[in-house]
Formats: sequence, C-alpha cells, structure tokens
Amino acid sequence: MTNEKQLTPAKAQAWVESREWANGWDVNADASVNAMEFATQYAANKELWDKLFTFLRDTDLSTLPAGKHVIEEGRVWVNILEYTPKDAQSTKIESHKDFIDLQYTFEGEELMGVAGHVIPTGDYDPVKDKANYTTDEEITYSPASPDRFFLYFPCDMHQPSVAASDPAVPSRKAVGKIEYFKG
Repeated sequence: MTNEKQLTPAKAQAWVESREWANGWDVNADASVNAMEFATQYAANKELWDKLFTFLRDTDLSTLPAGKHVIEEGRVWVNILEYTPKDAQSTKIESHKDFIDLQYTFEGEELMGVAGHVIPTGDYDPVKDKANYTTDEEITYSPASPDRFFLYFPCDMHQPSVAASDPAVPSRKAVGKIEYFKG
C-alpha cells in the first residue's frame, strides 16, 4: 500500500486480492485475514514483509529442519514446527503484543480458530510474547491447508493447531514472526 492515510476496507481487500505483497509466493491469504491491518502493517514494515515472503517463495519448507530460521535478527524469522494437532479443549487460545503470526500449514491438516470474548488465564509473558485465554463462547474455525496462510495481529485471539480429524494427522507448519509496527 502506498498511501495508508487514504486506506478504506474495500481498498485494503482489493490490495490483498491483488497479491502485490506476495513477491511471487503462490500461497493466498485466508479470507479471515484482517485486510486493513495487513495493509497497514505491510506499509509500515514493507522491507520485513518482503524478506519474509521472499524467504517463503525461495525456500523448500519441506526440507527445513524443525526450529528457528532467522531472516533478520529480532525482527523477522520462521519457526518450523512438527507436531500432531490436539482437540480444541486441549489447545490454548493465545495472542501476542510485539510480533504478528503468519501461520502456514504446509503438510497435514488442522484448524485455525479465532475467539471473540476471552478471559485471560494468566499474565502476558514478554519473553515468549504470549498471553493465553479461555472462552465460553463459540470459536470460529477455518481449515488450514497448503494453499492458504493465516495472519494473527495483536488484536486477534487465536487458537492454532486444532485437530481437523480424529485421529489427528501429523502436521508441519511454518510460523513466521514479523515485528508489529505500533506507530
């Protein structure tokens, strides 16, 4: 986005759909992604987003070992995770303050959830940049698959890594962490 001051929801959605941000990475943003927040954050930290999307485009994620892969120290990196998703009752709702999550399940199947009204289950952990929650309300789930990624901003209370089937199928996922611009 070149001029975020004139950004409207319609312009932000058109920008997401234009894929001008993708740098050739052929995976789409899930329909649940907050287009206004994505466009605003991209404009504020374009260099970091471009580094992340270029990394995702140029890297065969299936060959990367599990662990942290630094793109720019302290500002953007990708964690490769290998695990078996759990049922919703065993999976925590979380949020972050300093980093945006890009979650991309490239092997396996799972659900990604977004919660509305939540209740904190403890204090925010600044070292892990994480707070956990519970909710009595219904959580909205979307299937995660290799053709889409999810973005979770600090305002998004999300529940990743929920089993999509019983028995659950093992997953491999890239979790990109991008510095959140607080402007």
